[in-house]
Amino acid sequence: MLKISFLFPIFAIAFLSLVIMALAVFYKVKTSKWPYLKKDSLLTEAERKFYLVLLETIGNDYLIFSKVRMADLLYLPKMNNSQYYHYQNKIQSKHVDFLICDKENIKPLLVVELDDSSHLKIDRILRDELVNEIFKNAKLPIFHVRASANYEKESLLSQIKSNLSATFD
Repeated sequence: MLKISFLFPIFAIAFLSLVIMALAVFYKVKTSKWPYLKKDSLLTEAERKFYLVLLETIGNDYLIFSKVRMADLLYLPKMNNSQYYHYQNKIQSKHVDFLICDKENIKPLLVVELDDSSHLKIDRILRDELVNEIFKNAKLPIFHVRASANYEKESLLSQIKSNLSATFD
């Protein structure tokens, strides 16, 4: 009798270990089949064309990043939790099309938004107004460029330089 009562906990532990391993294998197999697929490109065709023009226009003087989350560009000062989450939620799921940074310290200098026809819709107009105000308050200039089949590089460079030198009072 002593031998059976001694073996029972060992068999119980072994059985539970097997069950846990089986569940782990099942769970891993089940969750390893995520439905995500890789996109063909990070940028839309219009964004890609503009990026190449932007790169050719200012690429040697600055760094250009695309699809940058606003939450990675901005931070909130200390505040209570409810205020923090209120303001963080305003920017959490938003990104900007392009960001021009200083090459040496990767300091954000200018946000560039490529505005296609979707920016004429009321919800997008409201979103753009909010984003413009947020960046104005954060003292990071934002420059809107109308999407086009062709871009005049000299004019674009002049406008970028003008916006890069913008100061906020």
